[in-house]
Amino acid sequence: MKSSKILTACLAFMFALVLVVCVSSAYAAPAKPIILKYAVWTPSPDVNVFSKANSWLIREAEKRSKGRLKVEYYWSGSLVPGRKTVKGVRSGVADIANIMPDYQPGLLPLTMVGSLPAISHDFWTSAMAFRELVKMPEIKAEFDKHNMMYLGNVTNISFGYWTKVPVRNIADLKGLKIVGVGQRAKLVKALGSVAVSMISTEVYPAMEKGTADGAIANPGYASDYNWQEICPWYYNLSLGNNGNMFLGMNKDSWNKLPDDIQQMFLGLQEEAIRQGHIIYQGNAENKLKHFVAEGIVTSSNPNAADRALLNKTAREVIWIKWVASMEKQGLPGQKVLDNWISLNKKYAAIYPFKR
Repeated sequence: MKSSKILTACLAFMFALVLVVCVSSAYAAPAKPIILKYAVWTPSPDVNVFSKANSWLIREAEKRSKGRLKVEYYWSGSLVPGRKTVKGVRSGVADIANIMPDYQPGLLPLTMVGSLPAISHDFWTSAMAFRELVKMPEIKAEFDKHNMMYLGNVTNISFGYWTKVPVRNIADLKGLKIVGVGQRAKLVKALGSVAVSMISTEVYPAMEKGTADGAIANPGYASDYNWQEICPWYYNLSLGNNGNMFLGMNKDSWNKLPDDIQQMFLGLQEEAIRQGHIIYQGNAENKLKHFVAEGIVTSSNPNAADRALLNKTAREVIWIKWVASMEKQGLPGQKVLDNWISLNKKYAAIYPFKR
């Protein structure tokens, strides 16, 4: 009898314990969200179209996670400056960052192919091409070296000439002082202008004072700085864009994400490129149309001879030398360049937007 009472008491205790566990589980606090730090060198998307277009993937992933992801946004280089984003991602200071390889020369040498002028132009085309380019083992090896992976694209569109005086062909550019940086500055010089280097905020006053006769940019970028007020001529020579900018993510941070969150990021890549194109290139094209319609800007396109001269000059002055510098380092520059050109042609042929 006594043993029966002990058994009954044990069973009652076990039942109560199970009940407590079940009730506790039912009222357990929700799991804490995964926090990701995202470093961007440009201002908030509330005031910057470039940021709005190129942070779409991150903002959309956070929204679709339904509280499982919490992204901390660090705009205007407040966590990691633009020239140190590779180091910031490699060290884990930032989980994700907008990477501009041109700001950090030498760290991603083969990836620099994406900023060679006169190859990539449209947002969607260059972003889709770069998304495929990074699958090359040689490019992947560059990323692996910095404990970083490709998460998505950060892209702009092709540069043209904004000038204070009429320019309708390459011959009109001769002797003009044109603001340009990097490889495009070399191209500006090779096409007959005097290349002037300065940061974006200095361009308007320089043109105002006459220390510059114009600058290169796409219409969206130019309008952000009101260049149309002082440069009423736009020559759309299509010098190319920075098709090699991308969202880089720390590989350790990526590996900590649940599989379904990883798949969500990957599944959003193409839609992010499409949305980015609509937001960024759409804005630039509409700005130019507005300026032309209002008589603020006169826009002209190059003829076939000028386009041929641009491509010939870019190839001889920049592409060939870039390949040689890569080969000197033991890197397959020609292979990567050929693939980059081929991929841009591939996606240009299936461009899904109206011209």
